[in-house]
Amino acid sequence: VNPGRVQKVVEELKNNSQIDMIAPVTGRYDLALRLKSSAPNEVYNTVNQIRSIADVRTTTTHTAMDGIQPTKRLEAQQALGISLLRVEHNPLGQSIKQLSNIPGFVEAFAVPGQFDIVALWQARTTEEIMKTSINQLTNVGGLFKSETLLAYAPVFKA
Repeated sequence: VNPGRVQKVVEELKNNSQIDMIAPVTGRYDLALRLKSSAPNEVYNTVNQIRSIADVRTTTTHTAMDGIQPTKRLEAQQALGISLLRVEHNPLGQSIKQLSNIPGFVEAFAVPGQFDIVALWQARTTEEIMKTSINQLTNVGGLFKSETLLAYAPVFKA
């Protein structure tokens, strides 16, 4: 997103019915989105709509292949963390199952590309999410690299 334009882009994204989560985040990305559909054609069309927004510079898409669906609704009052994980020498399903036992776990999916798993966490504060990512993720089998993006003021749509 162009510098200083995140809030304007968020307002435009709120009008897209195919997006169910919009989160300004810290880290390598400016925004993290979750789409309602993972059907390739619908993802392609939605990403093209997002790319047509004037202040969106680039996009990266991770399409969920297999994983654990949300066991609880995302809570607007809680902090949100999005972990991008790399796993080696361990089946992804086994690593995802281990992730599901960590406090604050919401969902995780295997994705093709630069990362192997994308996981969502919630807690009362971003500090709790940071502690979880530092203290608990290291116990997940096969995990050799992790990056957790912290969301501020996430927007959850019905």
